[in-house]
Amino acid sequence: MKIIRINQSENGGSQFSDHDWTLEEGSFTPPSPAGYATTPEMRAEGVLMMHHPAGYGDDWHTAPAIVLGTVLRGAVRIQTSDMDTRILQAGDQFLACDLNGKGHRMFEVNDGPYDLALVVLKEAPTEETFVQ
Repeated sequence: MKIIRINQSENGGSQFSDHDWTLEEGSFTPPSPAGYATTPEMRAEGVLMMHHPAGYGDDWHTAPAIVLGTVLRGAVRIQTSDMDTRILQAGDQFLACDLNGKGHRMFEVNDGPYDLALVVLKEAPTEETFVQ
């Protein structure tokens, strides 16, 4: 499974990095049969669902906390301060870790609304959480 991470850069900006989750044999719902995989467990503080209407665009902002996001519906364009842009669609995940500096901004795509599921994490996932 892939995830896009939004990182703080040393110059006060932000940039993307691409990662794959580290997966291990699933044991989250015993006695489920073998054959599924999970990431290492991450501690969360809260969960919220976010709706953005058609025509929505926001200005530069930092993440208020480490946030794991999943696009539920529609498509969103995310831009980092180095002007790199990614378009995420339903099922895509991102990890916002840019807590300081210029941050990032987000826009709807194709004049359509988009919905996000956001999990506020207690801390950033460790490097072991990602395939090296």
